[in-house]
Amino acid sequence: MSLDVGTNNASRMLGPTVGGLILAASGIAGVFWLGAALYAIALVAALRIQIRSRTGVTDTAPVLQRVREGFAWVRGDRRMTGVLLVTVIFNVFGWPCTSMIPVLGKDHLNLGPEGVGLLAGIDGVGAFLGALAIAALSRPQWYSRVYVGGITLYMVALIVFATVPSVTLAGGALLLVGIGGAGFSVMQATLVYQHAPVEMRARLLGLLSVCIGVGPVGFFYLGFLAELLGAQTATVALTAQGLLAILVARRWWRAIG
Repeated sequence: MSLDVGTNNASRMLGPTVGGLILAASGIAGVFWLGAALYAIALVAALRIQIRSRTGVTDTAPVLQRVREGFAWVRGDRRMTGVLLVTVIFNVFGWPCTSMIPVLGKDHLNLGPEGVGLLAGIDGVGAFLGALAIAALSRPQWYSRVYVGGITLYMVALIVFATVPSVTLAGGALLLVGIGGAGFSVMQATLVYQHAPVEMRARLLGLLSVCIGVGPVGFFYLGFLAELLGAQTATVALTAQGLLAILVARRWWRAIG
């Protein structure tokens, strides 16, 4: 999981910088054409993937039945309830705030396209370094602390980023955002693998994807707050609510162990 997160964020270190340079040189159309070309390459690569089952066993139960079974199993296991609840909190109150990095870079820190691109890539650097550190150093007894500590660091650092007046301090805060995000991202699937029985893993990983999919609710809510309060205040308000939600959910995530 650490290697997966690390390779994903290795591209995030370069992508925003390249995007900023292309935006400055050829406008938004150039950025979108490059994005479309890269997605086309990814689509071709995905279609070439061949999957072979090692067991030859296929779960033929209806999808809704499998979803119900997954929810029923989670209700009886406080550890998995804690994992999924923290995932929902992150995707509603944490992840949407990264969309405000270019806005705050331009309006609050007075950066141009190139500067915004460089700034937006810093959390990718932090996530890459964090994933490497977790792969090298983390132990199973630390997993839950890395998970909850990662989302807490992520949100606190976002508040710092949104409030500091210095580009250097903002960049340092985004580095911590990336490190915290790596801890969360690596551990959410790792904890499912660790605590779920083999026969339930597919169902519970599906539920994990459902919890990740609540993100648009957070983006919509952040947009509403930004329209009402401004981008800077909205970012602080949303992440502060996320920290409060983590505190309220303590009885569940403490059971992760």
